[in-house]
Amino acid sequence: MGFTNFPNGVTSMGSPAGTARFSSPWATHYFVDATNGSDNNKGKSPKNALATIQKAEDISTGGDVIYIRPQVYTLGTGFARYTEDITIAQASTSGSGTEANANRSFIGVTQRQYPSDMVGVRTKYATAAHGGWNIECPGTHIEGIGHFAEDATTYAMYFESNGATRTKGFDGCSMYNVMVKGKEVRFDGGGGDMSIVNCKFQCKYDGAGTPLLNLIGSSGGVNRLSVINCDFIGGNANNYATAPVTGAAPVTSFVMHNCRFSQDPDSGDFINFAGTTNSGAISNCYFGSESLAAKMATLTSGSSGIHTSGMHDENGLVDFS
Repeated sequence: MGFTNFPNGVTSMGSPAGTARFSSPWATHYFVDATNGSDNNKGKSPKNALATIQKAEDISTGGDVIYIRPQVYTLGTGFARYTEDITIAQASTSGSGTEANANRSFIGVTQRQYPSDMVGVRTKYATAAHGGWNIECPGTHIEGIGHFAEDATTYAMYFESNGATRTKGFDGCSMYNVMVKGKEVRFDGGGGDMSIVNCKFQCKYDGAGTPLLNLIGSSGGVNRLSVINCDFIGGNANNYATAPVTGAAPVTSFVMHNCRFSQDPDSGDFINFAGTTNSGAISNCYFGSESLAAKMATLTSGSSGIHTSGMHDENGLVDFS
């Protein structure tokens, strides 16, 4: 089988590869290009690309990969955005049986052909009440996308579940190399085995928009979520208004490692987990604070069930004993 070279650094030997983190040989691959594409196209090659991410979501099925092309950069205004409300929907409405839309990937193609680049593809909500991304389908993977959600009235990204029944949920979802600004990313009850890796979360310019990451255990529980090598950033020279990371029991087997927090919250702790039935560990993290002990009272008391080690502030390693 020979190679086919597509534009934008995408090479195919049966399936595209090159700029994305992975490419499944069993998947159908769709291409989105807001500038040159059309939603009347079939979307299965860069020259026949779709215009919107939502159209690619509508026609894709389980295991498919959606490649999204960066739009133009204009001096003085920055990257153009895909302005749309994106819902990653389940195929099943019965609450039982095989979920035909599980395990899809939405990947922003990087100009420099390195999957660690967080540049190029930008999205923004079309309606403030939607927020931009609503994920209700298991195994959804989002990569290489920056999402702008300042002035959204709900969330920036909402990983939605309906609780303990698991008829809708976010099991196995992941975010790699994603930037979110202005509003929270929420995981809401009833999912497990999620990963957030090498991502950036930023407040609105004035420090509002916290929490940036909000885990709501509800009846089903947020279980086995790993947050690795992520940055939590305040506003433009402003502190977080409140705690940038929050959780409500039950949040179980939570892991946060090698993350950085840029400055103090104006009120509350850096990380606040409510309830006593949580479990997990936070390790090797840096906090832009002169006195971290005063901003980690909930965790260091041991009452939340989340334990800490290797925590640093502006003065070095903090001893909570």
